[in-house]
Amino acid sequence: MCTLYKRSSKFNRIDSQQLQKREHEELYWRKVLMRIISTIKLLSRLGVVFRGHDEGQESTRKGNYLPCLDYLSEYDEFLKLHLQKYANRGRGNVGYRSHQICDEFISIIWKQVKAHIINEIKNAKYYSTVIDSTADFSHVDQLTFVVRYVSSTGEIKERFLQFLPI
Repeated sequence: MCTLYKRSSKFNRIDSQQLQKREHEELYWRKVLMRIISTIKLLSRLGVVFRGHDEGQESTRKGNYLPCLDYLSEYDEFLKLHLQKYANRGRGNVGYRSHQICDEFISIIWKQVKAHIINEIKNAKYYSTVIDSTADFSHVDQLTFVVRYVSSTGEIKERFLQFLPI
């Protein structure tokens, strides 16, 4: 058993260099994702627009997501090097700057927030729903779902849940 344990340890394996390389790469991408998700959480908390009309390199209408990452990279050397290496490499290359990735992270974060809100509502003694029909910018009618409840601390909270097109 001791011989088997010694042979299976990380440093005595044939692929130990590959393991170290993989662990280093996992750490690298975790650091990138931490910065990306922090930026998404900040923009969501502020309630500002993520994407712009033209996200080209010289565009002045990029929205807030890409300029926020660029601003952060001025003070974060790791992110600066990452953006220099992976920005604008084209479709099919991972850089975590595309709108699909951003939308996917927003969706994942929203699922967690929604689960937290639902848990708070389940623990609340009193709650009510507010459902209203409003037209959006393109004149499409949609239902607005809002929940108001009294939290366990006695604080009245009102949470927007979602829009549903009619």
